[in-house]
Formats: sequence, C-alpha cells, structure tokens
Amino acid sequence: MELPLRVTPTHPQRQGRGGLAAAAAGGLAATQEGEIQQVGASRIERVDVRVIACTNRDLAAEARRGRFRMDLYYRLAVVELIVPPLREHREDIPALAAQFAERYAHRFGSPNPRLSPGLIEALCESDWPGNVRELENTIARMIAVCSSGEIDLELLKRTRLGSVNTSPDKPASRIAPSLRDQLAAYEQRIIARTLAAAAGNRSRAAKLLGLSRTALFDRLKKYELATGLDDAAA
Repeated sequence: MELPLRVTPTHPQRQGRGGLAAAAAGGLAATQEGEIQQVGASRIERVDVRVIACTNRDLAAEARRGRFRMDLYYRLAVVELIVPPLREHREDIPALAAQFAERYAHRFGSPNPRLSPGLIEALCESDWPGNVRELENTIARMIAVCSSGEIDLELLKRTRLGSVNTSPDKPASRIAPSLRDQLAAYEQRIIARTLAAAAGNRSRAAKLLGLSRTALFDRLKKYELATGLDDAAA
C-alpha cells in the first residue's frame, strides 16, 4: 500500500534541496519507526510494512562517496540479495533461450523452432550488457523473422543490434535489418501461413487476414507468394 507522506516543514517540489532532505527524513521515519502522516491529516498512523528496494548501483560505495544517505542505506540494507549479471551464469543461457523461443513462437503463431548448436554457443560466448532482457529481445527478434524451423548463427548475425558478440575476439557488427524489413518478413510469414490454412483460397485468406482481395493480391505479388495459386482458388 502506498500512502502520500506529509513532510514538514518544507515541500520537496517547492523547496528544492531542503524539501528533498525533509522528504528523505520522512522516509527514514517511516522505515525506522513504522509511522506515517498522510497529506492533509493531523494524526500519525502506525504501519507494518516491509520495504523492498532494488538498484543497479553499489549503494555502499555511493553512500561512502556522499551520493546516497548513509543512514537510509543502513535502514534499507537488512537483507541483501545480489543478482549477478547474465555473463556470470552463462550456463543458464541455453535454457533461457529455449524458454524465450517457445514463448515468442507461441505469441507470433509460429512452430517452436530448433536452436542450432552454433547459435547456442554464440549466445553463451556473448557478454550481454543488457542481461536477460537483451537475450529475450534477441530471441524474440529472430523468431519474428525466422522463415524456417531452425534458428541458426546466420540469423543471429542478420538480426543482431550490435551488442552481441558471436566471437570473443571479434566485435559485433552494428548493421541490422531495418524495422521495415523485419516487419515485411513477419507479414510475409503470416500471409503464407494463412494461405496454407485456407487451402490456397485467396478470398478466404483475405477474410481471415482482415484485408480486401485487392490488398491481399498486392501483397502476394510483392512477396512472390502467388505461385501455384490459380483463379479457381480465388
């Protein structure tokens, strides 16, 4: 439960540093004494709460440098859980990659793809400065543009955004397919699958896709998907 705290004698938005200091003091009282005073209220209320705080900085070092209140740090640092970066537990990458592949294949309506050994090796060798979220987005991007049942190292090279290294000695290229190209590849896959589901009937496929027949025919021509379809199937 979050309650607005009344901090006196100054208001943090109006009094600059002094107000912020008072707000911090109010927060200290809440964590240490278990008391709060709502904005506009005249009485102090007792609360029984636990504070869960997270950061990507070394708060102990920040406090020593005077950039974080030491007294607030010691009130918060009761139980510390250190979550290591992904590069420090690379053995989890294959399982994470497989889980993300299954999740996004289901979301995009694709068959669950196979991850090639070369791809897994490259993923495990990468440093992942963006940690698990970067790995997840990398897998999602490959699933979106994959046109076969396997995701391999070549697809990683074509879709990477620059931070993933496929070799520890070779920096990754920052050249990646444009958003337009990736969306076009995704649209092509959806149209092809819908045509297959409609047994090649273009009118039915257009209805399933929410497109007019003319719009679908234009896309079939654009993606060269009209081969093998005749007017009888329209």
